[in-house]
Amino acid sequence: MTDGLQPEDGDLGQDAEIDQATVVNAIRECVEEFQLDLDGQVVVTGAGFGSEAITAIAAALAGARTVFALTAERKKHARSPATSWDALDLANHAGHSAQLKIMRRMHPHHWNEVDILVNCPRTRPISRTTAEFLRPHSVVALMAEPWELSPEMVDLHACSEMQVKVVAPNLEHPSINLLPDLARLCCRLLYDAGLSIRNTEIAVLCDTPCRRYIEDALIEQGARVTMLAHPQMLLPGMWDAVVVALRPAEKPSMDINGLARVFEAARGSLLVQFSGEIDRLAARYFGLRIWPPRKPGRGQLGVSPEILGWYPTIRRLVGGLKAAEMARRGADLGRDGIGFIVSP
Repeated sequence: MTDGLQPEDGDLGQDAEIDQATVVNAIRECVEEFQLDLDGQVVVTGAGFGSEAITAIAAALAGARTVFALTAERKKHARSPATSWDALDLANHAGHSAQLKIMRRMHPHHWNEVDILVNCPRTRPISRTTAEFLRPHSVVALMAEPWELSPEMVDLHACSEMQVKVVAPNLEHPSINLLPDLARLCCRLLYDAGLSIRNTEIAVLCDTPCRRYIEDALIEQGARVTMLAHPQMLLPGMWDAVVVALRPAEKPSMDINGLARVFEAARGSLLVQFSGEIDRLAARYFGLRIWPPRKPGRGQLGVSPEILGWYPTIRRLVGGLKAAEMARRGADLGRDGIGFIVSP
């Protein structure tokens, strides 16, 4: 691996267990930097390891009156590679456990108190039924831009009908600036696959805002890169790798037709799944080599974001809460701000 892909000095990487003091201090610093103020607000999120824990504690540190943290049985959440701490662990360490209410499910009367509902594994899907429970002018915090999410995760039409705002963080805002980190992740995935990027021919199928960042990152690593919006645009060539960096979709973005095109135009190349879905049964039919060998979860990246450390994730999550705070207070959110309102 080159030095450019190593976690930065002081970064919270996954190579060693991260102590709770380090992560709580990082969250506190980010809350202060973003001037996140949830004083008196009621927030619903998850209680699990990693990102859910960070969100819950960021809300508590920002002064939320109550953080309802939904959980399966304690210590049975999906564990993040670098953590053995969940929301309750961090809350105890930060001295904010009184604000945290661990619950298996939300009782109907609690929904009337909610100001911000965080989109996370324990709260999804945010369906029509959920939207009907929420009071008008409450906020659903996506914590990701819409292009990152599978369409069924949040019922935007129902939220609109119930006058519930849906807000997303702006990943290109200077305070969050996450897209270069995603591009670094894409490079890391290629290295993990055993590909020496320098002097390789790489086709990238990309229809997301990461497009120019991925292109720049690969060129910086010495690759010859061709960016394409659709697999049918792939021309025959001596491709070393075809990178799939597409939006999540209800049906695989790389279906049998797209994979047939890769087989015809890039036979013998490595198919790398960074984002978007691949019909792996069809890929096996064509005998395509694919990385990672284990299929990522629906809507997940082919490599854990934690591999670059927790700081990018903390910036994203605190930024998502800041956008939700502003929306809840009725602030004017433009597309160039830290977040924006999402319409059906």
